[in-house]
Amino acid sequence: MMLGVVAALLGALVAGAFAVQLAQQHRRRRRHHALAWTLALALYALGMVVLAVGLGLGWSPLAFAVYWGAGALLNVALLGVGQLQLLDPDRAALWWTLGGLAAAWTVVALLDNPPDPAAVQVAVGDIPGGEAAFGGGLAWQILTPITTTATLVVVAGSAWSSVRTRRFGLLLIPLGVLVSGSSSAFLRFGATDLVPVVLAVGVAVMYLGFRAAAKAPRPSSRAARRVESPPGDGERDADREPART
Repeated sequence: MMLGVVAALLGALVAGAFAVQLAQQHRRRRRHHALAWTLALALYALGMVVLAVGLGLGWSPLAFAVYWGAGALLNVALLGVGQLQLLDPDRAALWWTLGGLAAAWTVVALLDNPPDPAAVQVAVGDIPGGEAAFGGGLAWQILTPITTTATLVVVAGSAWSSVRTRRFGLLLIPLGVLVSGSSSAFLRFGATDLVPVVLAVGVAVMYLGFRAAAKAPRPSSRAARRVESPPGDGERDADREPART
């Protein structure tokens, strides 16, 4: 139990630091992707704090609903929104609309289908199963389409951006998303102690990707147009071909 609580708190600290840096970037540059990712990582940090409390003190229906909504649904959707903002910033209004709809859908589902109080009364140090807690209702049913779609957007978008910008550290971001997503498999097979560890490792890998993306791109011999900026402090125009004399 203690390992899980410590890992969850460490993951919350990493996610919180990640969110603060993204918020600072948004304040300086007013980029939509930085705001979306700030919200996503803040929700990730909230989910990890609730996980630590649930592991250490036990779960309530409200705590599990917050953990599920913040840590399993809303943050993943917002990561996808941020990636779409990077790929196509001209359609920012559309991407925010989609993110707002996903958020509204999640809130309505949780209100309409709250966790079963009996299902969340597990032993201290354990984590309730989502399907058991929600009885296979709407909150459970929306998990797969939201997380799968958002994960595909982040993975494919980051791969494309890394190739175009020659910032291959960007690939650590989707890797971290995939690592975090694998935590459900550990829960399914009864390895509860590893769930917070995997979640903490996942957000740490995403953070490393954020730091790597802030580095300057590799020099290119061809003229480059302005490319989409990765979610780091190193946003800048690509090197341009010198003027001919």
